[in-house]
Amino acid sequence: MKRTDENRYPQSAELFRFCKEALNIKHAFEVKVIDQHVGAILGFDPADCSHWKKGKKNIKSLDTVKAIAQHLDLSERDVLDIVAGRSDVEESIHEYKGYGQSSLTPKQIDDIKRDYFKNSSRYQTALGVQSFEELIDLKRGKTIAAAEELLLRANVQALPVMIPEITEIISAGFKVAEGPSEQKTALLTNTDDSGCTTVTCRGGDMKPFLRFLIAREIGRHILIGKQNFAEIQALVDIRLNIFASALLMPSYLLQSALRHADPTCDLVEQMSTLFWVPRSVVSNRLKDFIAAQN
Repeated sequence: MKRTDENRYPQSAELFRFCKEALNIKHAFEVKVIDQHVGAILGFDPADCSHWKKGKKNIKSLDTVKAIAQHLDLSERDVLDIVAGRSDVEESIHEYKGYGQSSLTPKQIDDIKRDYFKNSSRYQTALGVQSFEELIDLKRGKTIAAAEELLLRANVQALPVMIPEITEIISAGFKVAEGPSEQKTALLTNTDDSGCTTVTCRGGDMKPFLRFLIAREIGRHILIGKQNFAEIQALVDIRLNIFASALLMPSYLLQSALRHADPTCDLVEQMSTLFWVPRSVVSNRLKDFIAAQN
């Protein structure tokens, strides 16, 4: 008898969910994305679209993978990861959005400069008004040094860097706890009035994207604390990305890993597996690491 039950192909249904969320991101949530917009990626009529959404239609051919990758402007590997069940929707959406920058763009610098000279009083400190150069200084060296100090104190010598090894040596003001598996948000951060921070992760398998987000929260606790760095969120985010990347992919271990990498295989994929971090994070870290060597 022919099977007619829904969700026969659960990974296809997952792929549909991912495509719908990715379309919202691509259109900056300015367009109300409906199911038919997702089906249009593959030229499906409403019936086929409905079958895809409900997991009744198996989406696995290379042509469909290529079509989705091209339409959403992402790698075919990212699509295949969902199809093969190697990545869930939440993890894939984080990878699609990316994890932020490791430096300011020229446009951001221009925007900050305009606001700086227009509203200089906003940047008043106890020592007076900061210079513009001080304001946009990411303190890259100090940020990386803070990550390296933790690694040194934890005596991290093997891959991957384990979060518990790091949190054990941080003061009692920071802890990571496991929440219920049904927790809606993968990561919840709460800082009380005394400055103590608790990061609660959804129960279940630890994912690479969660490791990076936790590393960012460690950086927030150590570098920022209760202060709002320069009152410019873009600067805060970049500093936290620099810290988290340096913490999870320390230079001394990255250098060794690159020496022993297989030149016939995808370098980003190798480093992602070794360091247990998202591929897009690896790409950014490699660019920064290579730039620092030159």
